[in-house]
Amino acid sequence: MQQRLNAIGFVPSLLLAGSSGFLIALGAPPNGLLAMNWIGFAPLILIATRNATTVRRAALFGFVGGLGIGLGGFPWIVEMLVKFARVPVPVGWLGLLAFASWMAIPYAIWAAGLRAGPRHGALGWLYGVALFVALQFSWPVLFPYSPFLGFAEKPEFMQLAEVVGVHGVEAVVIAVTFFLCRAVLATEATACFANLALWLILPLVLYAAGSARMASLDSQAESARTLRVGIVQPNVGIGSIGADRRLARLREPSRLAEERGAELVVWPEAGVFPFEMNRPFERDSRSSRRRVLKLHATPTVFGAGSRDKDARFGYNSAFFVDADGIAQGSYDKVNLVPLGEAIPLIDPDWVTDHIPQIAHHEAGEGPARFVLDREPEAGGHVAFAPLICYEDIIPGYVLDAAAQEGGIELFVNLTIDSWYGDTAEPWEHLALAQFRAVEHRIPIVRSVSTGVSAVVDYNGRLVAHIPLRPVTRANLDENPPEILVEDLALLRNTETDPTIYAQVGWLFPYLCIVGAGAAAVWANPRKRSA
Repeated sequence: MQQRLNAIGFVPSLLLAGSSGFLIALGAPPNGLLAMNWIGFAPLILIATRNATTVRRAALFGFVGGLGIGLGGFPWIVEMLVKFARVPVPVGWLGLLAFASWMAIPYAIWAAGLRAGPRHGALGWLYGVALFVALQFSWPVLFPYSPFLGFAEKPEFMQLAEVVGVHGVEAVVIAVTFFLCRAVLATEATACFANLALWLILPLVLYAAGSARMASLDSQAESARTLRVGIVQPNVGIGSIGADRRLARLREPSRLAEERGAELVVWPEAGVFPFEMNRPFERDSRSSRRRVLKLHATPTVFGAGSRDKDARFGYNSAFFVDADGIAQGSYDKVNLVPLGEAIPLIDPDWVTDHIPQIAHHEAGEGPARFVLDREPEAGGHVAFAPLICYEDIIPGYVLDAAAQEGGIELFVNLTIDSWYGDTAEPWEHLALAQFRAVEHRIPIVRSVSTGVSAVVDYNGRLVAHIPLRPVTRANLDENPPEILVEDLALLRNTETDPTIYAQVGWLFPYLCIVGAGAAAVWANPRKRSA
């Protein structure tokens, strides 16, 4: 087989390497092909590590493979740039190409490293796994992601994240893919069957172990405290209706959620609520037109813009008011989307003077902890951490949110994903957030302007959701506001009962960085001598 691989010409090799990226993209939600996660990177590994491939060409093959992931899995970038950054459509396509190219660089480095580093024995595949994780973890990206986010649709495969995070799951998948490649390259039947058996058995073991862990936690949840949450999905698109109609699509569903026993109501991110709040925010508005608690009296988390008096730029904020309308907490988004929410590198005053349609916000100082007070007979108070927009896909930031003094029992995410239209982005966003629930073993509730609003349990399992609604000004009446009222099992407090990942497992990618570097040096006698 090695001879056949060496005989493949340059262009077919390029196509094979590129197929890896598109195979991985096929495994992404919604309705991804799960098997693609276990075979997707095999063509790239085989082409990059064959004897006929130089290190330079391996880098090119890796770049093309990574480009396929960006182009095949993230075409919604175009719509985001057009709607969010307000650029022309051709510029949006160039933005997608730039985004995919930047994402492809770590795959180029990985493929070159596979060719230049150790390729045989246990050290060979351990090095390949460690290098992959090191690059996935350390390469700066606009939207942190995992190429294996499709596992969210089969969360049994995600459960290892409780121990070593999402990067530990990636390590297992890459290791299994190496066994498939070794089965293909084996010159003896025994070696071929042994590696093929490992490729087949290890995913089954991972699934069985994940299933058992989920069942164990489900058993614990039967005696856990619960919280009844009402999630509002107003189905309001970008700039589709005026302020009064926006509020009506928030207030009436909240009243219905209260009637169904909700103890906490969650609204989406700033932009749906049509008014900007003055800072400091101390209580709900006395104005009937601007009031949050007009038709209901349930404690509510809502997103709104906020601004200090006389300040030029404001904040993307989340506020928590109790049943009396008194502010119990506020949070300012820390991780702002470049160009969409914050102007990077250049003086924002100068940019907004010359291009007023570009928005800029101030960043918050850190995570926040809100506490819902309940009577002891109702289960006592519940502490939760607000996360705005894509902050629920950033493992390091969510780790900080979970590590706050006093701990939390729930993540609450407020999002507007209608920038992306009827694309895969809202499903991919949800899938990445599901890993956070497993890493910390606490639920996530997500209120999203046009979907996908969801309840994710401590197993990372999607237990209830409101689908994505392709809302526009023209079809608004066909998409009325919706609610989701669900009981959440509060299994643990992140301070008193942290997961292994929260304690030490987050160090795993750092160990991979050290291990990959050590293996690369060990494989080069000249460097080892030095």
